[in-house]
Amino acid sequence: MSAHERSSPGEHGLTRRGFIAGASLLTAGGIAAGVTAAGSEAKAPARPLAPLDLPAADPRLPTRQFGWSATLHTDEYGNTIAPSHDRLIMFDVIGGPTPEYARVLESTLRELEHAFQWGPAGLLFTVAWGPSYFTLIGAHAPIPAAKALSDFELPAIDRHDLCLHLACDSDERLQDVEAALVHGAPLTGVSRDLSLASILRWRETRTGFTGPGLPAAHQDTGGIPAGNPVSATTPLFMGFKSNLKRNQATEDDVAIPDGPYADGTTMHVSYMRLRLDSWYQDLGQHGRVARMYAPQVSPEQAERFTNDAESDPQLLDQAISRYSVIGHAQTSARARRNGHPIILRRDFNTVDGGQAGLHFVAVQRTIADFVTTRTAMNAASAQLQNPAIGNTVNNGINEFIFVLKRANYIVPARADRSFPMLAGRTTALV
Repeated sequence: MSAHERSSPGEHGLTRRGFIAGASLLTAGGIAAGVTAAGSEAKAPARPLAPLDLPAADPRLPTRQFGWSATLHTDEYGNTIAPSHDRLIMFDVIGGPTPEYARVLESTLRELEHAFQWGPAGLLFTVAWGPSYFTLIGAHAPIPAAKALSDFELPAIDRHDLCLHLACDSDERLQDVEAALVHGAPLTGVSRDLSLASILRWRETRTGFTGPGLPAAHQDTGGIPAGNPVSATTPLFMGFKSNLKRNQATEDDVAIPDGPYADGTTMHVSYMRLRLDSWYQDLGQHGRVARMYAPQVSPEQAERFTNDAESDPQLLDQAISRYSVIGHAQTSARARRNGHPIILRRDFNTVDGGQAGLHFVAVQRTIADFVTTRTAMNAASAQLQNPAIGNTVNNGINEFIFVLKRANYIVPARADRSFPMLAGRTTALV
């Protein structure tokens, strides 16, 4: 990138950004997003289902599907350590769902819970439903369809009925579970066929990882320059920590407090391409710290962060006027409720499609909370105060991430996770 491109503000940066984002969409629905089912045929009619035993629910499991935090290890500062491997498996419902569909899905999920300990050493998962599912059953969708959230992105909007998020410390286990669910492959510890092919059509799988050593081991990929710039100690491709507890909402913060989805949450899923050539080649550590945290933060301070990425959001005006660069954490930290973050990130890096990327998974009480956080991150008004700051140029990490896909989902409580709001499901699950 030339110096002129880096410093050009406003509309020039938007034009460049729009061009790249538009080009990226040519592959957003195919190999760039991992493994995708071929074809876009109409949904087939429902088929009769054989009677299926329903294993007993495990009373020890949390009411909240997204109740993962208590199972996670923590570092010496109390920050949770995310599972090493994740997998997002997208499905569409086949035909018109019946109560028997709910029994098939719930039986399969309970088999997984009996086979594996709830936690990163065993298996964690959530079942999330998109707006299209609720349209299919003629019910009101409790979440809106996703949309572009800035003037400089052109994402494809996913319209999958169901997103299954799997996570644990073994990528091989996640592969085995996916093979069992999608292809009916045998799974150690389970005596019956777990295939969901009678009720769900597999559409796409997205894979990834997080944790020290894993990004470095995967850095020989598109979007990362040669020379192994990703440190062996960093948990993410961009070289910084992500799970500092004072920068994350708690599970209590993001739980829906009442109504039909009480003890559930909402989930936003984005697929982002990373372009880190200029991140590592054109910026020194001070420049990267300035864009990740704030220009008032030194590399030495960033290295000492323990449970909070202190980025001085109250000094944003100073960053705009004096430094002509603003930080990602500095702008995002303006989105708070009673002083606390309003989203809980469960994102992970990927090399799907041979390109460095980020599958950004966030859970929050409402999708509006995610939009509020993303809007704060965009810092759209900064360029009105200083033309050296554009939509992407000198504006946090916006210059280095390209949103290819977005989707919104509802994550019901565990008892309601299998075909929520479907007439007759309660009787079928007795």
